[in-house]
Amino acid sequence: MSSSSSSDFSDAASLGSINFTGGFPTSRDLAPSIIFLIIYILLVPVLIFRLVRKADRSSVLIRPTIFISARLAMLIIRAIMAKNSYGEGLLIAELVLVSVGFLFLITAVTACFKLQIDSDLPKDERPQWVKRLAQALEVIVLGAIGTAVIGSALISNALKDPSKLNTVKDLRRASVILSVAAVVILFFATIGTYHKFHLDTRGFLWILTTSACLIVVAVYRLVQTFSTNPDAIVRSFAAFWVLSMTFELLAFIPFVAISIPTWFPGAKERMAKSDIERAVQSSPYSMEERK
Repeated sequence: MSSSSSSDFSDAASLGSINFTGGFPTSRDLAPSIIFLIIYILLVPVLIFRLVRKADRSSVLIRPTIFISARLAMLIIRAIMAKNSYGEGLLIAELVLVSVGFLFLITAVTACFKLQIDSDLPKDERPQWVKRLAQALEVIVLGAIGTAVIGSALISNALKDPSKLNTVKDLRRASVILSVAAVVILFFATIGTYHKFHLDTRGFLWILTTSACLIVVAVYRLVQTFSTNPDAIVRSFAAFWVLSMTFELLAFIPFVAISIPTWFPGAKERMAKSDIERAVQSSPYSMEERK
């Protein structure tokens, strides 16, 4: 790791003990940073197309938009840090972006989970616990985002006052625990509701595979954060780029690969279809046909 001045990271050992995701950027991070940056840039027009096209437009896409914005910024910063000297501020910015980005994908999948219930079941058959669970997951993820941001913001103070270092570590650990809890609960809730209510298989598989990718990311971050061995495989360069960055990308692509309003139309679309069906059934032509 290089630094903007020797005084910026005089407590390099303290920083290293925080064990943040991805570690200190080095020259080896330049190539993968550029590769992933190019891939995400190529996906931006597809996302814009989905946002602009009326048939594909959905509020769910706001979360993936935040995610890709965070990833583009993070990859640019990491590429700069890989070949140039950098200071504390840039390191903290990169750390925040790494920590919170994928959490917005969890909330997006949670929204699709609720939409599938609303799409496939009449209002009187929809379980209220699904709505409450979706709200609870949103709160859990917000807690994960909050603890990650606060923990990262306190790094500067922790370098000046080592007594605050444990607070930083505890907040970051809380964040990864909350993220794992949210995505694992979502994964099993998806399986449970599919079998109990016989939901659409296509939407079920979409939510399940996307959630599975996010589980890989969340579990990797959990194991990496709690790892105490600097030489552990989970703290390696390859582990970060494969288990975190690659699986994040695999979780993001499904959001731009489909038309969310088509796959998960929600309650309003279901009501509209029901109104049309009732209108057709009550029309004189349909009554004559039944005679």
